[in-house]
Amino acid sequence: MFASNFVAAWRTAIVAVLVWCLWGASVLAQSQPTKPTVSWLASSVPDSARIELSKIVETNSTAQMRLTTQGSCAVKGNFLTTTKVGTCKIELRLNSTPKFTATTSVAIIQVKKKTELIVLATASLANSFEKIGKVFMSKFLNVSVRFNFAGSATLVTQIQQGAPVDIVAMADTINMNKVLSSGEIDKKSISILTRNKLAILVQRGNPQKIKTLSDLTRSGLKVVLCDLAQPCGKYASTVLSKANVSFAVASREASASGVVSRIGLGEADAGIAYFTDGLVAGDKVDAVKIADNLNLIAEYPIGVATKPKTKDKSAIVAFIAMTKSSVGRKVLAENGFILP
Repeated sequence: MFASNFVAAWRTAIVAVLVWCLWGASVLAQSQPTKPTVSWLASSVPDSARIELSKIVETNSTAQMRLTTQGSCAVKGNFLTTTKVGTCKIELRLNSTPKFTATTSVAIIQVKKKTELIVLATASLANSFEKIGKVFMSKFLNVSVRFNFAGSATLVTQIQQGAPVDIVAMADTINMNKVLSSGEIDKKSISILTRNKLAILVQRGNPQKIKTLSDLTRSGLKVVLCDLAQPCGKYASTVLSKANVSFAVASREASASGVVSRIGLGEADAGIAYFTDGLVAGDKVDAVKIADNLNLIAEYPIGVATKPKTKDKSAIVAFIAMTKSSVGRKVLAENGFILP
């Protein structure tokens, strides 16, 4: 009996020691300073500018930053000032704190002339491109992006009539081929950015209980579609033909956003546009999925103008690269697009 109690007590002591050691190690690990994070936010900045340092670099360390510069820039107070076009080398030093170790980080930032990038894009990309554009301009501080969103057929007309353009993204290859044939867009620059599907868009909450394409034939329903010249109109026509469904169209809209607007304002009961439109306008309309055997996949090509308006070709390359980067892909996926 005594031996049994002794063994039990010994085991309890060992467990207690182990727990104490593990706890001590945990406390010690938590008390040891770690390397702070340093994130360089900008890749390029405008010349002859005064830029807040918070737009250039950020860190989680509480130590006071010490910055030294070389080249076409200088740090004055909480600002980075730039002079002429060139290279700006910045070295950041952080002293140690109880929580973080001392660290040094260096960045090379390009000082460039201010430039404007003109992007023409199909209306269904508006929400995604505006988000991507915001991230892009926070990285390339010398570039401002001006967007023009419209139906793809409308973009073709604008481009062929001489509208300035650097980058164009459309909702179909047919309209992109038109500006390729007329020479405004460089054929070698074309690639597929993303893909999309159609959906039945209905008023928020789906008060008419529309579930299938055949439900759109109900008497009294006001159904709106895109103009047949636009990809969303052609796609809807194809899907309805596959489903052998026909009805009188209440109105034809110049873009998918027009369909969303009509339904959201209560001027129509339903319409057919892109599935992504139903997601990004979720506070205005709901999207009802169309069966895969009746639906189709819309390809979205992106390309560069043969004669871009901007002289900064690196800005064009950087913007397209961002649309295809992890940042761009995340935004597109969150908005319901199908990634290639």
